[in-house]
Amino acid sequence: MVVLCIMTIACTSQATKPSNHNHKTQASLQEATPNGIKANEFKSAEVKPVEIAKPVDNKPSLTGLSNTTSRPQVSHYLSFADDFSNFTAEAQKQVLSNTLQALAKAPNDIEQRMRLVLIYGLPSSTLLDSAKAQSQLQQILQESVLPSEQQAFANLLFDYIVAVNKASKISREEQKKLETMQQKQEALQTKLENTQQKLEAAQQKIDELKNIEKSMGQREVAPKK
Repeated sequence: MVVLCIMTIACTSQATKPSNHNHKTQASLQEATPNGIKANEFKSAEVKPVEIAKPVDNKPSLTGLSNTTSRPQVSHYLSFADDFSNFTAEAQKQVLSNTLQALAKAPNDIEQRMRLVLIYGLPSSTLLDSAKAQSQLQQILQESVLPSEQQAFANLLFDYIVAVNKASKISREEQKKLETMQQKQEALQTKLENTQQKLEAAQQKIDELKNIEKSMGQREVAPKK
């Protein structure tokens, strides 16, 4: 009888132990959690910063990429201008021919159009035509087809070509005035030479008349035989 009671008490104590352990575990979790926040709330709070940070990390790389791709384009135009200035007249004509052929196939090719501006606008070009260069570049600027990072270069180039065009226009006007004055001077010189010739002819006639008159006077004075 005593043995049966002891076994009953032992079984009862073993059955009650797990529930006490679970109770303690739940209590410890509640104590470890501040302000009574549940465990799933911590999980959502941990995921949110990772999701927000992803698009922010991509921005610097895109900015760097746009900067690196824009710089070689402007430097390419400058390099082309430097190389073209050192070409012979025949080589410059060949470059112009190649550029025009490329534009015939692709009229909207901005690189070829800018090359054409430089070919006509560079002072070292044997194909210099500042009026054509200004017209070509003005059309490009009005169409707004250049990337924003090339706009400053194009505006500076346009101002330079306009200044060259004005200087060239003034030079042509001064040259025209000089040619006009030279033509007038040549006309006056021709008139002076013609007048001089007429004076010499008149003087020759006068001398001839004097000789005739002198000869007739000598005949009248000569004694009769």
